[in-house]
Amino acid sequence: MAKRKVIIMGAAGRDFHNFNVVFRDNKNYEVVCFTATQIPSIEGRVYPPELSGPLYPKGIPIYAESELPKLIKKYDVDEVVLAYSDLAYDYVMHRSAIVNAAGADFTLLGPKQTMLKSKKPVVAVCAVRTGCGKSQVSRKIFEILAKKGYKVVSIRHPMPYDSDLTT
Repeated sequence: MAKRKVIIMGAAGRDFHNFNVVFRDNKNYEVVCFTATQIPSIEGRVYPPELSGPLYPKGIPIYAESELPKLIKKYDVDEVVLAYSDLAYDYVMHRSAIVNAAGADFTLLGPKQTMLKSKKPVVAVCAVRTGCGKSQVSRKIFEILAKKGYKVVSIRHPMPYDSDLTT
């Protein structure tokens, strides 16, 4: 069976997480690129081989989302996975129409595929958009629980705020 060629759309966060938990070591798929918005100057960079794994020895290129229709055709893409966490319905459905018009399937991955499993209690901090204060709230919760004697761990998806995506 031929590999399904995939583009993952995102904002350099949940898209990287979804890649790591669903596609990274999956030989049935070839993630040909990421597209991104929201993070300045991310297009033109590469999700590094150190993070993308042995199936991607050169890493995975990141393009501007505005190039999506051209990329679908260039790479003969089968499926585009939307991996944002904070978009309006109209925006999502408009992207779906663009993807379908270019000839690819449009997919949203659900929690069964993407959620990390834990044997310990979990506190999740979410918000409707970037910049709402999740980090500050998380640090406060961490501090309160640590003072009560709990062993606390903070987990977040990869964040490319440094020019070196491996840091």
